Amino acid sequence: MKNKLPILLILTVYLLGIYYLILPVPTLPSLTDSVVSDEPGDTWQHPDQIAFYTNRDNRQDILDELQNKFSLPGLAKIINYRLNYRPEDTQNLVRDQLKSYYLEEVVHPFRESLFINVLDPEKSPLIRDEDRAQQRMYFHGQFYPIKVTLKPIYAGLWARLLVWTLIFPTSLAVFLSLKKSFSKLSS
Repeated sequence: MKNKLPILLILTVYLLGIYYLILPVPTLPSLTDSVVSDEPGDTWQHPDQIAFYTNRDNRQDILDELQNKFSLPGLAKIINYRLNYRPEDTQNLVRDQLKSYYLEEVVHPFRESLFINVLDPEKSPLIRDEDRAQQRMYFHGQFYPIKVTLKPIYAGLWARLLVWTLIFPTSLAVFLSLKKSFSKLSS
């Protein structure tokens, strides 16, 4: 009975992880009170990305809405977090030649993530003060102070399951190796 409890616990964690990994992939969210960009750089040149023009300027409001819409169903909704990046990282993580005011990533561990790049030319540290007037954004003749670009990164189902499955024998091997090392130290 003593050895069955840890095995049962590990099996339960493994099966819960499998359930989490096979949940359907969340759809790319839309931003309320905004207009979807139809510019070439936001459509056919980068078909995996989507961009929005908006008048909303509350950072927390924008990020919270997109994170909630990109969440998983049920209890898996709590298994996500956000990472904050420097605006300079946008060109490496989202796409080249994209300016930024702030960049965050919503992460579902072992599954997918969503990069959220927000450009506000009035506040961006990447735009010089003398260039801010030229960087004002107009879309179909309408001025918008904010542009939000979303880039999802998806992991394939089989890759997720393979990595999750390999964690368990690898962890066991590390545990046994550490146990052997500590027993040598104590003797």
